[in-house]
Amino acid sequence: MEEEEKGFQIRDRRAYLKETDQDKRPEKEHTEKPASAPDKEAHAASPSREEHIHPAEGSFPVHFSSFILSLATSALIHLGQEANPATGERSVELPAARQVIDLITLLEEKTKGNLTPDEENLLRQILFTLRLKFVEVEKKRHP
Repeated sequence: MEEEEKGFQIRDRRAYLKETDQDKRPEKEHTEKPASAPDKEAHAASPSREEHIHPAEGSFPVHFSSFILSLATSALIHLGQEANPATGERSVELPAARQVIDLITLLEEKTKGNLTPDEENLLRQILFTLRLKFVEVEKKRHP
């Protein structure tokens, strides 16, 4: 009795939680991989970590190119070339567009030598297009 009063008790409830979680899972998740399977084969057959962490249906895989394209889309929205998805309206916000273009330029500088030729080409083309659009919009606003 004295030991219980002096200290505290730690109860491991993981076994209990594991049992209740298994009741809610589909049957195919209950199966365990065979012990004789090599780790390389099991790793190749299993989904990647990113797919496992983000299993949302209809989601797109995150790659450098998709990230750059999302930034470019944001810049085009700020340049009034695309409608803002939140409002459905087009508006020109040159400071915000300049900031996104500068951010993409920063990424180009910081990733130099670490990109595939396709990624480098995409980055160059996007920056060229965005800078050209920026100058066009700026000239229209301030003739």
